[in-house]
Amino acid sequence: MDEPSRTAEAPRPGTAAWWLARESEPARQRRRRSLTLEGILDASMALLDDRGAAALTMRNVAEALGCTQASLYRHVRNREELVTLLIDRAISVASTPPPEDADWAEQAAWSARLFREHLRRHPGVASLLRGTERLGPNSLAGMQYGLALFIGAGLRPGLASAAASALATFVIGSVHFNLGLDRQDPEERRHRRELFRSRDAAACPLLVQHAEVLAEVGSDEEFEVGLTALLTGFRALIEHADHA
Repeated sequence: MDEPSRTAEAPRPGTAAWWLARESEPARQRRRRSLTLEGILDASMALLDDRGAAALTMRNVAEALGCTQASLYRHVRNREELVTLLIDRAISVASTPPPEDADWAEQAAWSARLFREHLRRHPGVASLLRGTERLGPNSLAGMQYGLALFIGAGLRPGLASAAASALATFVIGSVHFNLGLDRQDPEERRHRRELFRSRDAAACPLLVQHAEVLAEVGSDEEFEVGLTALLTGFRALIEHADHA
């Protein structure tokens, strides 16, 4: 069965208009009481983890749940809506409260590492985050958390919002950049050394000269350097705001 087509007037899933419309619409009839939106999202996440984003179709979700696609459409109209809701729920981990005695920088670093590890455990989720608006209830809770963190540190609201968004973008980008790579694998590191050393020394002298060191740099080191650089920049913004 094909997915129901979206009318020209219907807002695109994930936009602010779509979230507002979803919250204001009456509850959809559900003939199959055992089928819930949470159950659909659970099955979708399991499918995503086991088989990847390409396997996340309405047909496959229905098969996993032992129901018809028509039953799914009483909860979500199409795959685009399903992905939007799934992503928003996955983002909720970023709102987990950090240790109470941590300062703003320690809280930001704690949340960034937590979110990154969650995405690394669920690479299918990370692959679906491209261009996804973060406007669902869990995403807005995360936005509230980020605003409170950076406004509390001394930034004005607009700059605090940009800082929180920059941190989230960095985390997501760091995971995207390394999807499918395992730099801890000794064989991968050996191949990297061979690749760097095999370059033309006249064209790529630094790759050849530092092949041993470069092959050992992993995604964790890259992430921590980037995180430190961001936090250092945020501190400079905060100090500037204090003296403005």
